[in-house]
Amino acid sequence: MFLMQMIDTCAEGDGERNDINIKRLLLYFKSYGTFSKYAIEMFTSIAQKKVLLSEEMSHRLRWGRFVNWVGGKGRNIECDAAQEICNRTSKNVVKGMGANKTPKAIIRASKSAAGVQHIVAKFDSNAHIHSQSSRHTTRSSDEDESIIIRDLRKLRPFRIVPQRSHASFKKIEVSPLAGIDMQNFFTWLEKQKKNIAMGLK
Repeated sequence: MFLMQMIDTCAEGDGERNDINIKRLLLYFKSYGTFSKYAIEMFTSIAQKKVLLSEEMSHRLRWGRFVNWVGGKGRNIECDAAQEICNRTSKNVVKGMGANKTPKAIIRASKSAAGVQHIVAKFDSNAHIHSQSSRHTTRSSDEDESIIIRDLRKLRPFRIVPQRSHASFKKIEVSPLAGIDMQNFFTWLEKQKKNIAMGLK
């Protein structure tokens, strides 16, 4: 459910909801010792928006994580994915230069990549050539979701049954956060605050 929440947050470009997601991710990552570096990243992001950055920069960080190239509701993508697409376009332009690669020519070609992409898209449109998606290709999840929903209706997983457990996960917790030591967590938060104050993060 949380993964679906994050996907929808990105699609809608919802910076405020993303702040909530980051706080939850901080707890998830902290509850597993192996992901502590990601927990630090989440904490740093929260600290930047709440304390360290100016109001303007905080606003930019909150709302500047998503890009909408095509317009319309629910059609945003992550900035990282957009950058990846730009890099791929630039590489294609440079690759097309053949043996004429010089540092100056590569810089000029990279700067023109967006314009080249626009021209190619217009040509493809006029020639009725199916344009490549600017998103990562993913299979539709509708059929998978329908199967899951049918199984859930049969299994009734939210009905309380004493001592119920999965055969392969007899000791699985009811929530990833069930085993988190809150006293240890708050001690860790204080340590991260001091690290930021001393400039270590």
